[in-house]
Amino acid sequence: MKLLGVDYGSKRVGLATVDTETAMAFPLRSIPSAQAGELAAAIAAAAAEEAADKIVVGLPRRLSGSGPAGDTERSVIALVEALRSRTSLPVDTEDERLTTALVERERREAGLTKKQFDKDAVAAAALLESYVARRSRK
Repeated sequence: MKLLGVDYGSKRVGLATVDTETAMAFPLRSIPSAQAGELAAAIAAAAAEEAADKIVVGLPRRLSGSGPAGDTERSVIALVEALRSRTSLPVDTEDERLTTALVERERREAGLTKKQFDKDAVAAAALLESYVARRSRK
């Protein structure tokens, strides 16, 4: 099964793919963030282009795991709803706490500049690897 991963950000949205047979995720690209409907259309088009079977969207939660939803979480929920209305593909979410921070640390440790490294797409790949690993343990 081929999955398209989405790491939402207020400025950029990272996209990545994974084949669940190999569990190796690959960053694709980042796209500019937009309103939920416009962004959902762009993501649905990317899913079709990649022949994805499912879309997995990173859902930011508070570090404590409790409390009311923050602005970003509400934006992601709106995006998930828009995706579900724009595509027939299943849309799932995955907890993505700290994914971007971990990826940024990896970039610095590798000595890469921000221009050499698409942290949003790499974060989407990390999100997919987490999703596939969690599913395989069930």
